[in-house]
Amino acid sequence: MSQQEIRLQNALDAALQRYEDRVGAAFPVAVNLAVLEDIAFYAAVFPEGDGILIEATTGVVDAIALTWHTALGISADLPEGTGIDLLGGPQHPVDMALRWLMQHELNHYAIGHFSLTDGAGLLEAGSRTVFGAVARLDLRGSPLHALSPQERRLAPLCLELQTDHDATEIVLGAYSSENWVLFRYYATCILSVILLIEREERNAGNSGETHPWAATRMFMLLGHLAELPMIPAYFRAASEGLESIPSEYLPDDKEMEGYNIEVVSRVFASGQILADAAGLSDLWTEMGSLQSLLADIDRAVREGARDATAFGTRGARQWADLKPLNDRLLSVIKPIGLPD
Repeated sequence: MSQQEIRLQNALDAALQRYEDRVGAAFPVAVNLAVLEDIAFYAAVFPEGDGILIEATTGVVDAIALTWHTALGISADLPEGTGIDLLGGPQHPVDMALRWLMQHELNHYAIGHFSLTDGAGLLEAGSRTVFGAVARLDLRGSPLHALSPQERRLAPLCLELQTDHDATEIVLGAYSSENWVLFRYYATCILSVILLIEREERNAGNSGETHPWAATRMFMLLGHLAELPMIPAYFRAASEGLESIPSEYLPDDKEMEGYNIEVVSRVFASGQILADAAGLSDLWTEMGSLQSLLADIDRAVREGARDATAFGTRGARQWADLKPLNDRLLSVIKPIGLPD
């Protein structure tokens, strides 16, 4: 067994354990992993009997490892406090990135996406022939059949946003002021996968056809991070039947200021390092400034996605455009159960 196969299997095992820890029950079906000896960056998940099959190439491991090697070289030349901080040796972020990728694949099943795809697999990168062209599938037995051709084209993007959200929620876990370094580290590892998928989509000439833009996925990731400290207050107020959240339930201004500096801002900066390492330096001009992203995140939390033109950044506008369809799909998907 090659080192890449070992790392992918270890990442899957860790993702299954993380799922069980967060959900409180083992993953409900058998999961098989097929590792393909290929330099291409390719990963996909398929229904297989009563379980699922995850396929990934050895090239996935190699690409993530090379990107991290390059990123850490860039980071080493930056002033202290502005680079990427590791938790472990230089290979550890590669393994954490692979864990999130495996968690992402597992959650396609856990959310219930195969109830929509009529047996088709779901692609992360490497080919246009799996689920990317959903409009070309025979979907007469699927709720997707009722969608317009334009909505069918956008459906895969919504499924990826859903899976990003739940995989990230499982990997990051619940908020604690003691875990800022962990949140920053895990989110940065997640970003490395998102950026490499963007690169592969661009190289294949189908950017935006099977996955949301990296700018959109980063808007979602930063939005999750920005809201994370407030989530315990949301749950507490809801459990008490309150219509609004008392200010004393929320972290104080000093804690939020420190968190935004040490977590949200640092993840954004680390993303720029990783984008440069992945050969996507131009992506940062498309992203918008951190201040613009945070303003859009605040607008999304307060106002929802009523008007995409109200947002200033590219990623937020795509999120707002997709949200109505995403909400409709969530209403017809048959989930198997995820953490609250």
